[in-house]
Amino acid sequence: MTWVLFDYGRVVSVSPPEADLTAMAAVAGAEVPALLEQYWHWRHVYDLAELDAREYWRQIGTALGRDYTDAVIAELIRLDNECWLHLDAGTVALIEELADAGHRLALLSNAPTEVAAAVTRLPLARRFEYLLFSCYLSTAKPDPRCFALALDRLGASPEEVIFIDDRPDNVAAAARLGISAVHFTDPRPARDAVLALLAASA
Repeated sequence: MTWVLFDYGRVVSVSPPEADLTAMAAVAGAEVPALLEQYWHWRHVYDLAELDAREYWRQIGTALGRDYTDAVIAELIRLDNECWLHLDAGTVALIEELADAGHRLALLSNAPTEVAAAVTRLPLARRFEYLLFSCYLSTAKPDPRCFALALDRLGASPEEVIFIDDRPDNVAAAARLGISAVHFTDPRPARDAVLALLAASA
């Protein structure tokens, strides 16, 4: 194996904490479940940069019967970014362990431009040789084109890559291309699976 390719959300970062979602819903003028329904409904096109951040939040506002001012939208963008910046300590430890052992690391995430920029500014980002985001690739997991572009950027064949993701559909899509895919549920079993694959390929 040449590369270990990490998903970001709910792998490197934890799920957005309830307190963050509550704060975002308060600014949005909605209950959390109603906000999240629209948040995820429009997220795919936002992740692809087919909507910019202001258009994304205006679409959500319209669906919720709200007309957000520019100031409200700016605050929603800020809160949205921050809710994805809570890192999973166990995954961070795995990334540090792999990097210190000399393994090549990259990140492949479905993320909009604003979140991608926030992730890129994290100190942990320096551990990755490549940071690949759907907003720049114009395609998102589990689309096979997303993985094909990632492999091209890494200069790697599928059998040279271990991919870690929390979503079963993304894991299955990667596996169909011949990538060694690990379904992430917790850092400890993920670490065991990655180290076993690395040992088997040594």
